[in-house]
Amino acid sequence: MLKIKNRKISLLRLVFFSGFCGFMIMLQAGCTLIQRSDSIIEEKTLTYHPGKFIWHDLVTNDVATAKTFYSQLFNWTYEQYGHYTIVKLNNNRIGGIIDVPLKTSKHHVARWIPSLSVADVDQATSMVLANGGIIHKGPENVDDRGRVALVSDPHGAKLSLIKTKTGDPKDGPIAEGSWLWNELWTNNPSDSADFYKELAGYSMVEELDSYLILKADGKWRAGIRELFNKALEQRWVPVIRVMDVKAISTLGKQLGGKVLIEPENPNYADQVALLADPSGALFMIQEWSGMDDLKGDKKQ
Repeated sequence: MLKIKNRKISLLRLVFFSGFCGFMIMLQAGCTLIQRSDSIIEEKTLTYHPGKFIWHDLVTNDVATAKTFYSQLFNWTYEQYGHYTIVKLNNNRIGGIIDVPLKTSKHHVARWIPSLSVADVDQATSMVLANGGIIHKGPENVDDRGRVALVSDPHGAKLSLIKTKTGDPKDGPIAEGSWLWNELWTNNPSDSADFYKELAGYSMVEELDSYLILKADGKWRAGIRELFNKALEQRWVPVIRVMDVKAISTLGKQLGGKVLIEPENPNYADQVALLADPSGALFMIQEWSGMDDLKGDKKQ
């Protein structure tokens, strides 16, 4: 479980601005995100893990800066396909970058959009609508990628729903610089947990300080925490595994990013920090002493 205290930080201006621009990004990114035909993994596993976040897309109007920032921070490499960039770590595909110019904005803006594996995309989107969510694009079949829909949950958190054509990535060791976790910030953790339990078939475990953990396949798949300020935008925030949070935080600032929550306890084994990239996309970094994926009773 991620241990960041709910304390006031200098997020208000950043989140208000990125919330407005994020809405515009979503409108313009919908077609690009849905129409990407590249398979998200090279290996055809032919197995599925509903409830697992299997992909992350960075939507940004400054691709060049994003590529430089993340490559120097996490050693990511890239493959270019027109306006779409495949993100790779250790020669494995782990995400994408979508180029969405915003002619109406003088600022660089960005956000990470996670892709959640579901058993049936059409059924899932119907459930989103029935509970007050929004369908921005889809569901549509997208060549080698599978069936996809871009949605907002009933509280406004944005994500992609996907049933891959060739199977989901396997569970297994989590490399440094790869996705460790995903955390939902919401004004109503209980309602959000009920919604996602129905959407993806999660069970739920409540841990310390009212932090909720969503489980599927006996594994920890995501966390839910209550927003410390009701005015902030509700969203999914990805977490990336690192070996030294303090060093990566310092490097992130040197590369033009911001550290919005510094590591708090030097004696805590698994340090956590909240960062924003140079265009404002939020993500967390966390140290983690384990090697395998989450197994319910073991912290990822």
